[in-house]
Amino acid sequence: MKSATWIRALAVTALLASACGGSTPTAGSTPSPSASPSTAVSPSASPTATNPCPPPSNRCLALVTLRGSSSYVVRDLTDISHPTTISNLGAIPAPVFLSATELSYADSSGLVRAPLAGSPKTVVVKPDQVMLFAWSPDGNTAAYITNATDRSDLHLVTAGRDRIASSMAPFNGGCETQACADGSDFRLAYSQDGHFISLVQPWGGPNFQLWNADGQLLKSNDPGTSYRMSTWSANGLYAVGPAGVAVWRNAAVSSFLPGVSWIRPKGSSAGGQIVYEVRDKSGLAHVYVVDTATKKVRELKAARSEPAFLTSRYLWYRGERPCVAADNCDPSFPVVASGKTYIYDLVDGIETESVITSVADVWPHPA
Repeated sequence: MKSATWIRALAVTALLASACGGSTPTAGSTPSPSASPSTAVSPSASPTATNPCPPPSNRCLALVTLRGSSSYVVRDLTDISHPTTISNLGAIPAPVFLSATELSYADSSGLVRAPLAGSPKTVVVKPDQVMLFAWSPDGNTAAYITNATDRSDLHLVTAGRDRIASSMAPFNGGCETQACADGSDFRLAYSQDGHFISLVQPWGGPNFQLWNADGQLLKSNDPGTSYRMSTWSANGLYAVGPAGVAVWRNAAVSSFLPGVSWIRPKGSSAGGQIVYEVRDKSGLAHVYVVDTATKKVRELKAARSEPAFLTSRYLWYRGERPCVAADNCDPSFPVVASGKTYIYDLVDGIETESVITSVADVWPHPA
């Protein structure tokens, strides 16, 4: 069995790969050839459902790395045409927002929380214990997973009190191919109302667990079945099951997208939409958005991967291309990153190159 430390490192890698992403069109950005400058979005657009953070009353924020650096910065994307950097956090592990003024991450000092400036830090959980973590929507409770040889535990930390709420079989596995890594996703997450906690992971034991906010186990997958690639939207938990994408809501499971095997889905901050990718037979990823009320699916782009909502109007994703001989690719994964990243305007259909290379989280969180 792989060590808990090794598994946590791969889990963090999977989480980073699945993290929200974002960029903004700037003076140095290059629209795609099909984009028309005359249809560019005005920075002074009125507040609408597709523009949820108009200045100056609210802010849309992102935890990102920029081209040429491994340091995370807090980026204010409220005015999509004029982004600003609020702080530089350095080369820390993938952070998440607790609120519009506070963030959290797990490093060698443990699970910490800090203001957007990055300091002072408050250690919430001691070092070397946290494999996965999630915060309740109100920021008062930290849920985290530990993994040992004989079991994994769900911990809940509130007001400095750390308790084991539930135990399960240990995570036990690993990936030997890029295709396996592309299909691996670890997600510990709260529902939007904070009433439920979910765990979906690809290795060992029941790979789907659902608890109430007190850590009482409500549901796990039956033997012989599995669930993967999950996301919450409007207090519904969506995941790929035996027959395609299903949704759990109000103690019932129903079919959502039969036959679809999506990869790392993510919800919109305005609710009502989920973005995801699906790979075709050649290995190239296609980006789709689905309306959760109507189940209507819209394909946006091909040869793009890891899509995520930046705001309810703008998406971020990475470019990719088929491998050539010089790439020396893994035969199980015949595509490679193109080296470019993009944002996509859901209203105008314009794709613009991005200077942001990865995004760990965005604020506001999916609704």
